[in-house]
Amino acid sequence: MAGMDWQSAPEVDPDAPFLGKYRLLARLGTGGMAEVLLARLDGPAGFSKYFAIKRMRPELTTHREFVDLFLEEARTASLLRHPNICQVNELSTAGGDYFMVLEFLEGVPVSSLLVKALSHPTALPIPFLVGIAQQACEGLHYAHDVADERGQPYQIIHRDISPPNLLVTIDGVVKVLDFGISKSRDSLVKTLTGQIRGKFSYMSPEQLRGEKLDRRSDVFSLGIVLFELLTGRRLFRRKSRLEVFKAVVKEPIPTASEWRSDLPPNLVSVLEHALARDRNRRFDSARAFGEALAASIRGLGGPMSVHAIGAGVQAEFQGELESRRQLLATPPGVAIAMGPLTPLPGDVAPTQPTTRLRGPFTRPRDPGASASIGSGSGANGDGASGDGASEDTGADTLLWSHPEVTAVDADGDLGPEVDRAPDQKRRR
Repeated sequence: MAGMDWQSAPEVDPDAPFLGKYRLLARLGTGGMAEVLLARLDGPAGFSKYFAIKRMRPELTTHREFVDLFLEEARTASLLRHPNICQVNELSTAGGDYFMVLEFLEGVPVSSLLVKALSHPTALPIPFLVGIAQQACEGLHYAHDVADERGQPYQIIHRDISPPNLLVTIDGVVKVLDFGISKSRDSLVKTLTGQIRGKFSYMSPEQLRGEKLDRRSDVFSLGIVLFELLTGRRLFRRKSRLEVFKAVVKEPIPTASEWRSDLPPNLVSVLEHALARDRNRRFDSARAFGEALAASIRGLGGPMSVHAIGAGVQAEFQGELESRRQLLATPPGVAIAMGPLTPLPGDVAPTQPTTRLRGPFTRPRDPGASASIGSGSGANGDGASGDGASEDTGADTLLWSHPEVTAVDADGDLGPEVDRAPDQKRRR
């Protein structure tokens, strides 16, 4: 079940705070731009439904640039209605807070799968991993193709496809998360020249070079994710961002078979195609990538079905899923600080393009935030950092992840706490 509706909702603290009509139960994650809260909407006759609320950090609500970014994300999300994309149901304000209401998902982020793959590269079956990637391709293809009422595509590019921004529910449905730094035809918030947003080690060469992007950039990023899941090795992980840049843009890209010899040759070839440095040699759409992936493993029976993927998630991550259900049964509660009274301009009226950042902005740290978060909530809102790239701990956290995935660092990379194969240990 991807969302949870209980006929008899667990008792919660009667003093639990509300955000609008939503009762806040727990803090799921905190990032540079926003925090993600577990919330419940109660109604008559025992009606109860859980949601994830992405709430803008109160201290940022007086900064027009960050408000613009938050509203831009909500505008983009409102265009997307697809089974493989996390749904944003509402954008609202309460007590000076800006927040989005997202569907609550029971499952595990792909970063949890990557933790397992880094320790045991063959632990997850190839058809399982390819099935996940194929579903992600469908969600991305929809986003890339979604059009207005005149049939003109919005040209949405995600720009931050990475393990924390993909989630697999216990029903086996893959969800693309967090379009917070996406770009579309009608984007009002402009990225400044020289400013790069996203996770460096999952960016395409053209994204790192600051060039104009198209859908093929997301294909490259998804190719990196699948490469790492299949090989149990980080493809572009390096000691510094400069070294990451060189690895993505200049150095030879290894083939998956160099790191795992039992992969089907056709699958290796498909990955090479997706990871072509010249985008004109890549798949021209995410759907074409997904179809090629499916064809490449026909000899293995093809990609796993949605039902089989769900069964695999429940079997492999049973302990983690159970601990999360316990949190629903006995929510710890949450205390929130309310933001200044800053009304939503014109009830979500279009904002003017941002022309200048008041940066650099140093992200405040929240020592009380949960440590078991696989994808943070700030991918869309950090200001310019010293090297011209916005730092990030991940994407919208819609559910808890593997406890060790707190090690996802500023580039979306797995830190030293994660158990790796010996040659994958991170050196500081």
